[in-house]
Amino acid sequence: MSEADYYQLIGVGRDATLHEIRSKFRAKVLAEHPDKGGDPKKFQLLNKAYNVLTDQDKRRRYDATGRAEKSAEEEFVEGFAGGRHHFEPRSKDADEKALVSLKDRIITGNQTHEEGFAEWLRQRDQQAMVLTDKDFMKTHLFNASELATKINHPGPVQHVLGSPKTDAYGQAMGGAVQVQVKPRPLKKTIDHDEVLVRMLAVPVDDSMVYADLKKTGVCLGMTGVGRVEQAGTRVEDLKPEDAVLVLPKPTKFSSAHPIGTGRTLLTCSEDDLLRIPSEILEQLTPEQICLTPTIVCAYTVLEQFGSKLKPGDSVLINAAHLSASGSALLQLCKLLKLKPLCMLSLPGSPKNLAKGEYGSKAAWAEVDNRAAASATVRAQYERISELLVTMGAEEVFPDAVALLRWRDRNQRMLPKLALDGIATRDSCEQLIHCLQSGDKDAQIVVYGHGIAQPLEISPPLLAAWGGRIVGFNISRWVHSLSANAKKMMAVMENVTKLVRANKFVLDTVVYKVGEDACSEAFSRAADAGDNTQVVLVFPTLQEELTLSAQEQRAEKEKQAKLKEEEAAKKKEDEERDRLKADWLNLLFTDQSVAAMSPEGPLPTAHEGGNLGSPNALVVWLGDDSQNEAAAVRDVASQVGSAAFVSLAWAQHPAAEGFAEFSLKQPEVVDGSFFLRDRQAFENQDLDMLHDVELLGRCLSESIETKLGEFGLGWDKVVILGFGKGAGIALYASLLNIFPQVSATVLFSPIVLFPSFLAEKMQALRQTTTGQMKVFTVWGNRNRSTPGTYRQLLAQTLRKAKDVHFTPDTMPDGDHSFDLKSAGVLSSMLPLCLPR
Repeated sequence: MSEADYYQLIGVGRDATLHEIRSKFRAKVLAEHPDKGGDPKKFQLLNKAYNVLTDQDKRRRYDATGRAEKSAEEEFVEGFAGGRHHFEPRSKDADEKALVSLKDRIITGNQTHEEGFAEWLRQRDQQAMVLTDKDFMKTHLFNASELATKINHPGPVQHVLGSPKTDAYGQAMGGAVQVQVKPRPLKKTIDHDEVLVRMLAVPVDDSMVYADLKKTGVCLGMTGVGRVEQAGTRVEDLKPEDAVLVLPKPTKFSSAHPIGTGRTLLTCSEDDLLRIPSEILEQLTPEQICLTPTIVCAYTVLEQFGSKLKPGDSVLINAAHLSASGSALLQLCKLLKLKPLCMLSLPGSPKNLAKGEYGSKAAWAEVDNRAAASATVRAQYERISELLVTMGAEEVFPDAVALLRWRDRNQRMLPKLALDGIATRDSCEQLIHCLQSGDKDAQIVVYGHGIAQPLEISPPLLAAWGGRIVGFNISRWVHSLSANAKKMMAVMENVTKLVRANKFVLDTVVYKVGEDACSEAFSRAADAGDNTQVVLVFPTLQEELTLSAQEQRAEKEKQAKLKEEEAAKKKEDEERDRLKADWLNLLFTDQSVAAMSPEGPLPTAHEGGNLGSPNALVVWLGDDSQNEAAAVRDVASQVGSAAFVSLAWAQHPAAEGFAEFSLKQPEVVDGSFFLRDRQAFENQDLDMLHDVELLGRCLSESIETKLGEFGLGWDKVVILGFGKGAGIALYASLLNIFPQVSATVLFSPIVLFPSFLAEKMQALRQTTTGQMKVFTVWGNRNRSTPGTYRQLLAQTLRKAKDVHFTPDTMPDGDHSFDLKSAGVLSSMLPLCLPR
């Protein structure tokens, strides 16, 4: 916190004499004394000010720094090494000045001037003292924001955006990037040292197709041709409509973070641009000029690394058909009377690799090359080979093994220079086998971006060869010396003359961003069987405005349509929810559809026991009358003087939907189906609940008929059941479809949505004076009745006060009712039959 102004506190000027300070202090101290109602803190501060201003040393420090006390750093410096590092205190307004005089900073004392200057260099604040031209402009002459230029184009422009290719788990994969075109807004202004370039043409090269992106939505492109649209106020060498080549420094941008030339308007620095001479503009189109870096790359590689070659010497070129650099290399070699040997490896062709010791015939002679390529690949190979020979290739080989065999047959010398433009994982290794030994200046030059794979070379092979592997980057070369930029344009002027004389061919295919499919352009550029150079061109600014207006209208119409659809959907959902609520509220009541439209009793599958004058009625409700027949007959023989009837609910016409419901579905096995509440019900769930109510009423009618025949009441009824049939019986008994029965024994009951059953019980169930016994028997290995469902059903049954609930488990039981289950049921019948 800054200290108060002591001069202002006492009421004197900074040039006041000691007498004036004392006079003013006496007047102030009497007025501010606490005994006379003054502020104690202000009185204490007033005394401190007086003590500082009346002490010559303290006053001098206060005038210089605005502080009366020394800082800890100052005390340490003055006490260290006898004070030889002592500095005069820095003035309080020094931060607002751009330069500080050295003589105001250093007290030489016993030091020499050189020692003092060295000490000052060590002590100074690097960030505060080192000024760049941009810092000088922004903070010392004027405010850079005041010199910002407003961008005239108001709307968004097309951007070619790339995203890394990912697998199903979201992990980045190798290979070509995923690309899309989207309009994106520009920033509002350009800085004083920036240039706004209207892009005309951008080559789709390997650095775009195989960019090593770390995030999605990155604007692609490292080079291209355009015209200056607007220039910052401090840009002097470029004017609007100047044609420029975008070629940034590789240390400034990378494959993971490109400058992003793939857009209609590009904001960049002046040092990222090279002016294109008028001689080139008059002879070449923008689509051809944008290939300048690759053409000059080929020229410079031959000039620098082929300087010792003579006419007639061989040069080994890998993948010459894949880029403009490869095409240029062939044509330049033809002009220089060199003999290019080309290796042409196509996808789908057999991979015959030379492996083993360098210079050994066994490395290639023992390779089995009997595998044949498909007819399509062979046709591609013949077409591209013919094109390469036309451009200047002496021979074309599918792989290193074929080249070495050709060399052995014809007794040809191996080349000294190899140019690798594909840069795959094993490309350099194959080239090494095809080169002369390193003691004769053999070397490999990697000039292409390739598919962004690390090179892999066996150390013994590299040591045995003894040659040199070097890399060449045209952008780094151009920016390494200022003269190289001029040389680059001079090379292009010479190439322009060759083009005009039909001695040099630039084969391009153009895709317009925003109209043509950009993904198709990238696929074509990545196709190893297509040797044409792909170039992107961009719409004019007027087309961008028109397209933006159309997109805005379309977006507004889309949003309005979405709002209408959302409103209609919301209304539809509300109506559906209302109808669903009404339907659920009516279920299992006298006003339900099932109650209004009965469909008759359930079919009888089996009868047994005492059918003459029984004292009770035992009803069985299983799921499969045929498979359960043996077990049911065993139970029927155990009912004593009671009558037994087995009802086949699954054969009733109303049971089709519920009977087809599979209990092996994942949502049943994991319990999520049973845990649904009314908010999550779907139409099929409502239909099954209706079927359960309808079948329950059919069950009631069937039992009512039998009770009439035998002259028994509902208190003499025992219901036994399994699976879905047990669930029907439980719903019917708990929701008053029929009067309370004596007992129910249910094996693995499938009860739809126990939460809904509990809700209905609370609303509809009429409590009786007696208690109904409910026994449940679960199969321990039954996957159709998971533990979460059993717990929820048990909680539901315990909520019914007139139900005596008893659960049990069969250790080896699954979802079936067999003779073993029948034995368990027979042991439980005496507990259920009325006495």
